[in-house]
This record gives sequence, structure tokens and C-alpha cells, in this order.
Amino acid sequence: MEELRNIAEICITDQRIYDIITSIASMSEEEIKNFKSKVLTYFINKKSQEDIEAYKFYKLVLEDQNAQKILDFCLEIREKNQ
Repeated sequence: MEELRNIAEICITDQRIYDIITSIASMSEEEIKNFKSKVLTYFINKKSQEDIEAYKFYKLVLEDQNAQKILDFCLEIREKNQ
């Protein structure tokens, strides 16, 4: 859960990451399944540290409705900061 909260904190200041999370959260189960397959295919032979970190990010975000959980944390963080 701590990783999800960390991503949520990043979303507060990085619109690009927030947009990715929002997009994934709005996907159907079938769309997520297809996207997971594309992510795996893209990253399968990537070796750079940057690619490995990106793969870990997508793997985490695409599991167990984590994208929605991140958005919920974003809302919680924004409410605390008001």
C-alpha cells in the first residue's frame, strides 16, 4: 500500500503520471488484460534500469484495481492539504 500512496503523491505534482493512472482506472477488465499483454510484450527484452522501473510501475498499477486505489489516495491527500 505504501507504494500506491507514493505514486499518489507523485500524481499530485506530475500531471503526466496522473493522466496515466486516470486512464488505466477507467479501463474495463478486458482493456486492462489487453494492456497488460502489450506492456509485457514491450518490456520483455528491455534491460535498462529506466525500462525495468517503468515495467514495475505498470505491473503494480495494472493489478488489483490499484489505479483506482491510487486515485482514492490522491483525493485523500488533496483533502488533507486543503
